[in-house]
Amino acid sequence: MDFYRLCGTTACAALMAFSLTARTQETYLPGDKFSHDLIDGGNGPEMVVLREGKFVFGGGRVGEDPEDLVIEISRPFAISTTEITVGLYRQFLKASQSGDLKTFDVANDSLPISGISWDRAEAFISWLNYQTGYHYSLPSSTQWEYAARAGSQKTYSWGNEVGKGNANCMECGVAFEGMTAPVASFKANAWGIYDMEGNVWEWTKDCLDANSKPPLNGMPQLFGNCDTRELRGGSAQSDAWSIRINSRASAPRQSRNSDAGIRVVMQLPR
Repeated sequence: MDFYRLCGTTACAALMAFSLTARTQETYLPGDKFSHDLIDGGNGPEMVVLREGKFVFGGGRVGEDPEDLVIEISRPFAISTTEITVGLYRQFLKASQSGDLKTFDVANDSLPISGISWDRAEAFISWLNYQTGYHYSLPSSTQWEYAARAGSQKTYSWGNEVGKGNANCMECGVAFEGMTAPVASFKANAWGIYDMEGNVWEWTKDCLDANSKPPLNGMPQLFGNCDTRELRGGSAQSDAWSIRINSRASAPRQSRNSDAGIRVVMQLPR
């Protein structure tokens, strides 16, 4: 049973609207970490609060080149410190009575969920919103890059060379040999976010439109070919070039690529 149908009632929508309205007065400070309780028990993903700011899309220093595409993140948001795990996704499958549970045989709950489509990612987020009473979403491509850069203009969050042991990829000098690693197996970036490079590709909210620039305000690009969605970050199966912060890929929204997963964001009040 799909969660959209499981929670498609007026009562469910009203409950979420009440919860979201009641919590708009909460205070969040940059660097704060939090997680929300789930109705069914346990916790949602750990989130870290990021302040608003500017950065050059694709790399560079703001003000250095007038031709640069400067993105302004105009309001703070929180992003999950890790990719969504197998353990949390398993809770979603059980709650939604999904047929996928019959073939879901990943035993290690600390691995990132992978092999899910963009549409299934959206269903998971609908469940997470209901379970917590807060509004999560996939990140926009620009939100993703802002979080991955963590104030840096370099090729990777740790420097301009891939080096050894900094992330999980085929040329990263690690022993996983194309297999995913448990989340947070490598050092976090300067803002406390793990695995933005490598491990699994991460779905974003953005539609594919090769002929236009992304919105300059940090919002997702929701025009163009929305049957195809953008992914960021590279995976354990990627080479060093593909895990650069500015690397971008795309795939049909219903595809279940074996190395595609997700992390989530939560928009915060100003």
